[in-house]
Amino acid sequence: MTAITEVVLDIQGQDAWIASQENINSGITAALAVFARHDANLLECAKANEKLLRGNDLLSEQEVHLCLIWDEADYAAFHAITVGWLSRDIDIEITVH
Repeated sequence: MTAITEVVLDIQGQDAWIASQENINSGITAALAVFARHDANLLECAKANEKLLRGNDLLSEQEVHLCLIWDEADYAAFHAITVGWLSRDIDIEITVH
């Protein structure tokens, strides 16, 4: 029997509480559009990014590519959420759980 695990994209960070639910939804939509545009698996991108952040192992060329997609998605989410905010010194990022 195979277990099916649903991956949920979320917004976290010290300043995530400031964002409205509408802005968070916009951020998640923007990030998901990046993954779709690159035909990239969200979980594979997240795992590659975690490996990069641990810093203990070298990344393969494919993992580097997945990290770049993750960064693009994080950037898209950040800007969709914070559009119109006066400050850009904000701690908000995408996460999976």
